[in-house]
Amino acid sequence: MTVPGEQELGAFVGRHQTDVARHGRTGIISLVIGVAAGAASIPVFIQTFEESSSGTFAGLLVGVALLCLWSGITNGLRFTTRHGEVYTVREGGLVYRRTGESRVIPWESIRKVSDSGQQNAISAAMGWDVHCRIKVHNGKRLLLTGFTHDAATLSQTIQRAVKEGIHPLPPERT
Repeated sequence: MTVPGEQELGAFVGRHQTDVARHGRTGIISLVIGVAAGAASIPVFIQTFEESSSGTFAGLLVGVALLCLWSGITNGLRFTTRHGEVYTVREGGLVYRRTGESRVIPWESIRKVSDSGQQNAISAAMGWDVHCRIKVHNGKRLLLTGFTHDAATLSQTIQRAVKEGIHPLPPERT
């Protein structure tokens, strides 16, 4: 099903669906780790002050706790608000859909694209291997993460279209 204005973007190139359930699983695991690390950091902090020793380990535990709690909350919010999230690539632009929202975004309407993803095992598990921020001229933004199917390819396609003017082509029919 197409949304109004989608056909004007030209031929269909590809569809990339977000694994929203993975947001939920990652959020729960992150919250559990964050709460455990937070609980473990309390006695470590107390011991650090009693012994006047270095607080490096205590600081590391607090850092892990805060990072995991933040990840758990943000992934939980994405799980509850991003149902049916899909990116559809067309020759002339991008169509973004999720329950209750559809955006038709021509390549020329994208003001800035940046991907700050990190290539390591933890980032891949947390969906941070792709962290592509898309800023549109109307002030709206999109965030493409590693939770989206073939997100790295989609990020490269968007960057090439916006930065280099190389628009994607539809797959060849055989």
